[in-house]
Amino acid sequence: MIDQKDILVLDTETTGFDRKAEILQLSVIDGSGEIRMNEYFRPRFISSWPEAEAVNHISPEMVADKPSFYDKKEEIGHLLRHAGLLVGYNLPYDLKMIRQNGVFIPYKIKTLDLMRLFAEIYGEPNLTYGGYKWQKLATCAKYYGYPETNWHDSLADTKATLYCFRKMLEKGHIRLP
Repeated sequence: MIDQKDILVLDTETTGFDRKAEILQLSVIDGSGEIRMNEYFRPRFISSWPEAEAVNHISPEMVADKPSFYDKKEEIGHLLRHAGLLVGYNLPYDLKMIRQNGVFIPYKIKTLDLMRLFAEIYGEPNLTYGGYKWQKLATCAKYYGYPETNWHDSLADTKATLYCFRKMLEKGHIRLP
């Protein structure tokens, strides 16, 4: 069994979704709920992100005096590479963004993406592509009885993800890899 301190739950908020997107916020908590990182970052190349700001409410002014993600990449890489298990909601996207922003994370690291697993649990058919439709974190959280929160703040999202992870384990909906 993996120790709770070796389970890391993470979430990012970014300037967008493309190959030029930069990370604005990264939050990491361990399986016991202890905050291991909750930092805002100043983008190095992008000066405004109106579409993303409308969702995550992170303005250029909020991050103007923050370090860049690049400045913290060694610390972030060390933290994530030493996890026994990385857990997230749409985790492949977060890991892609972290790697895209210069942090080395081995592809062989153990991961658990709750979004893909919850899609089957929730059971809404995807009539276009087959299988099941992916659901938002808010839907997953509500399904398991988590109270409404400030969605699209990475710390709030990691706390909701950890709650869902625990409930999914408790109900036998998932097993640790």
